[in-house]
Amino acid sequence: MVGGKRKGFSSHRKMIFQRKYRFLNIQDSWRYIWIVIGISVTLCSFFICKNDSDLVSVKVRFQNRAWAEPVKVEQRLPGIPGLTAKDCGSCHEEHYQEWKVSTHANAFTDLQFQAELSKPNSPQWLCLNCHIPLSGQRKEIATHLKDGDVFQPVLVPNKKFNAQWEKEGISCGTCHLKSDSEGNTILIGPTGANAPHPVEKNREALHARCNDCHNQDYKLNMSLVCYFKTGDEYKESIHFPKEDCVSCHMPSINRSVVLSSFNKEKRNSHRHTFIGSGVPKTFELFDAQWKGYQSGLKVEEPRWSFIKNENARLNLTIENSFAGHSVPTGDPERHLLIEAVLQSSNGKEIARKVQKIGQSWKWYPEAKLVDDNRILSGEKRKLVLNLKIDRDSLPAFGILRILHVRLTKENAEHMRKNAKNAPSEIGEKLKQIEKHYPYSNVFYESKTDLKTGKIRLTSKSDLLSASKRGNL
Repeated sequence: MVGGKRKGFSSHRKMIFQRKYRFLNIQDSWRYIWIVIGISVTLCSFFICKNDSDLVSVKVRFQNRAWAEPVKVEQRLPGIPGLTAKDCGSCHEEHYQEWKVSTHANAFTDLQFQAELSKPNSPQWLCLNCHIPLSGQRKEIATHLKDGDVFQPVLVPNKKFNAQWEKEGISCGTCHLKSDSEGNTILIGPTGANAPHPVEKNREALHARCNDCHNQDYKLNMSLVCYFKTGDEYKESIHFPKEDCVSCHMPSINRSVVLSSFNKEKRNSHRHTFIGSGVPKTFELFDAQWKGYQSGLKVEEPRWSFIKNENARLNLTIENSFAGHSVPTGDPERHLLIEAVLQSSNGKEIARKVQKIGQSWKWYPEAKLVDDNRILSGEKRKLVLNLKIDRDSLPAFGILRILHVRLTKENAEHMRKNAKNAPSEIGEKLKQIEKHYPYSNVFYESKTDLKTGKIRLTSKSDLLSASKRGNL
């Protein structure tokens, strides 16, 4: 009896256990599957939430920086077919043709920029925020950074990406489009004139837009800095506050701002060629960009003299009287080269002296500005270059040449070596960079007859021809 009762009790407990914990019966395969799914979801949720807590919004990471993210714009506005420069050009044809030959239009296709993008350590998404700054130009948009690291962006595919818009670089919309607090796209202009499309008058925003890219100082890591101080230089210039960037780089002319078929009266309108240093992004652009080009420097007549027949001396005075910023400005590696050359009567070079004017940086292991001897706005500087000559040499001519250098031969070689990392079409051009990309221009040249003291200045057309040949 006792044995029977124990047996019965044991069976009863077993039944209760099976009913109560039946969902754990791994013999029922579908229940086992649900258990695995439940555990997986729980674990995934844990890790996702954990990882989310490590993400930093780009807005938070780069507070109050216009280049933190692209400008969010729609694909179109009422009254116009689209927002690309080509779309704008269907009515504003002259402005469009001017923009097409500008440096801004080549901001994305620029070979030097593309070479930088191809470097393994390049924070591509961030660089693109200045070179193609509208949302419709971007294949992917960075919204967050893992642990706030610029090299670990969370990239979201952009369904509204426009490949044509991407190639336009700094397009019309870069300055004329903005997004309000509610995400609406607004087109702004200097006058708010009546047009087939809505336009809001905001001249101040247009004139201030330059500084969003051209006045930035930010250190991303030990060896990677963004250093463009043109806006700050302007505030210390002789032209502040009477004139601004637009005054020189977008001079105003009287013309119709739309096609003649609109029968609109002429009015003052800014040119959109954005003339700058006179060193374009391709050799083909030299002619267009030199039409309105003028150096910011005033160069006085060079004075040559001899000391004890073994040394020649060039005394030179240059003045930054036209530019509202230092010369040169912008890219830290831009500089001027002052070349003093002595020639014999048959054109043979006897002696040469070169002086650099620009910034000097130490890039590794930590980026650091070592020296800066650029010419400040309004500054008048006297230069002395001494050239040693042999006693038996008989120099007949003294030549002074001034170059604006954007790319050194040394850096060009780095670009050439990096060609393998670039897209094939870009890479092929980088392999022969000297054929596609101007390193510099020569904007001043004089030849002094050392016997008579007569000075001959090289014409602008001849300077242009020399610059277009390259190999300066």
